[in-house]
Amino acid sequence: MAKNDFSSLPEPNTYDIYWSAWIDAYNNEEVEKVKQKYRETVEELKEEFLEEELIEDFYEQPYKTIMTPFGILPITEQSLASNHFKLWVGHCNFKLLEKHYEIIENCKGVESIDILTPYRFRLGIGMMFEDREIMNGVKKALIDSVSN
Repeated sequence: MAKNDFSSLPEPNTYDIYWSAWIDAYNNEEVEKVKQKYRETVEELKEEFLEEELIEDFYEQPYKTIMTPFGILPITEQSLASNHFKLWVGHCNFKLLEKHYEIIENCKGVESIDILTPYRFRLGIGMMFEDREIMNGVKKALIDSVSN
């Protein structure tokens, strides 16, 4: 099955939740391509001018940034959410309501919850917990809440 391809899954005839790994939009290959191009360009210039210090003063390494309430911050390996949290996306076939925040938050092992759309939410699982165990607990709690 292809990544995030739910077309091959059977259509549920009851309430259900499918899970997919959360993809960190800031952890991608494009950043590495830009960094590699930068390194190649600097090496070419060093060979051409033979003045390392002068070149490094004029060219800065490109950094990917993000706008936050604290201003523009660089995105580094240390600041990537995917390096600090176990994040999953739940895809529901029932509408998520305001009351579902509390239901999910009260599940053991849930570190964070973001309802992204009426049918999709992002779940952060604490590092000391097994992903599947927590995901099954959340699924059961949500389905119980909409089935009653």
